[in-house]
Amino acid sequence: MFDKLKINKKYLNIGLITLMIGVLLLFVYQVSRHSVDIFLFFKNLFFNFLAVISPIIYAFIISYILYRPLLFIEHYFKKLWDRWTKVSLSSKTYRLISLLILVIIVFGTITLLIKSIVPPLFQNLLTIGEDIPNFQTILTEWLSKLAPYFKLIHITENQIHQLTTYITGFLSGFLTKIFASGTGMVTNVATFFINLFATLILTFYFLKDKESIFIAIDKIATVTLSINTKLKIKRFLKDVHEIFGGFILGQLLDALIVGIASTILLLIIGHPFALLIGFIAGITNVIPYIGPIIGAVLAFILGLFTSVKLGLLGALLLIIYQQIDGNFVQPKILGESVGLAPVWIFMAILIGGNYLGAFGMILAVPIVALLKLYIERRLVKLQGKN
Repeated sequence: MFDKLKINKKYLNIGLITLMIGVLLLFVYQVSRHSVDIFLFFKNLFFNFLAVISPIIYAFIISYILYRPLLFIEHYFKKLWDRWTKVSLSSKTYRLISLLILVIIVFGTITLLIKSIVPPLFQNLLTIGEDIPNFQTILTEWLSKLAPYFKLIHITENQIHQLTTYITGFLSGFLTKIFASGTGMVTNVATFFINLFATLILTFYFLKDKESIFIAIDKIATVTLSINTKLKIKRFLKDVHEIFGGFILGQLLDALIVGIASTILLLIIGHPFALLIGFIAGITNVIPYIGPIIGAVLAFILGLFTSVKLGLLGALLLIIYQQIDGNFVQPKILGESVGLAPVWIFMAILIGGNYLGAFGMILAVPIVALLKLYIERRLVKLQGKN
């Protein structure tokens, strides 16, 4: 098959160019027909395309994360099997059995987490919804006690009342969105399960046939691309793997540590929403700089349901721990995978968050790190010429 493609490489290139021109003309036609802003149209087109291929993206990310654990299981399973049975199996059989072991471990862990974490989290959310009136009373009383100090900085009672109303309204709206999302998921249950099933199947085959998939892609690249272009793409993918791989896996590990540590610290002081705050603190910790603040703010606000003292203590504990994590734990885990100055990281987060929200804030840092790597390489080449 690939030999025939190689013979007809000229016609294949003509076909690809024709297809690209066709797509470009279709794009221009759609823009002129609907008379919409080009950027807005392209953004909507991009997100619609992402929605269609989302199972492939999710499967790729999951298989990327699970590939190293799979190799670890495969290595030790092969070692133990050969020692105990003295019967050698094919590489495909070793991979399939190791993959089944990994599936059992992953689904067992997920089931255990769902049974132990989801019910308390749901109960926490229900408690917040029921106690919002009591929370508003406590917050109003506390702010009233601080009124003399607020007057010194020219903050009026009306502004204090507006702040209280805003915080309680934010919590009510936040809960409404969560429950609305759950209702929407039930409403679109068919789409959800189709995407979930497709993601699981694709993940299974990505892990099972990773090597053969890469060999097929390499053959297609050999047929359609020049040797120089192919080598450049390979080097680019290697750079992406080293920067994104180290950053994302490191952030996930650090998020797990932050989530567990935050929950334990809040449980020690008797915070009623320790599990919910620890869960959110772990997830949002993947957003540099801004993520850690969210956990401390939540610890303070939700602590006010019990007392002002508990809210302040919870926030203080998380701030202290997050400083320890940010200065010692996280750098140790991430190592030199990013190597950016704080000002560049902050600017990347602002730009990424503005265009793609939380997702953009997470990906902005490794993308800028990748750009930095290529700028440095370019400078080295220019200096070498001089």
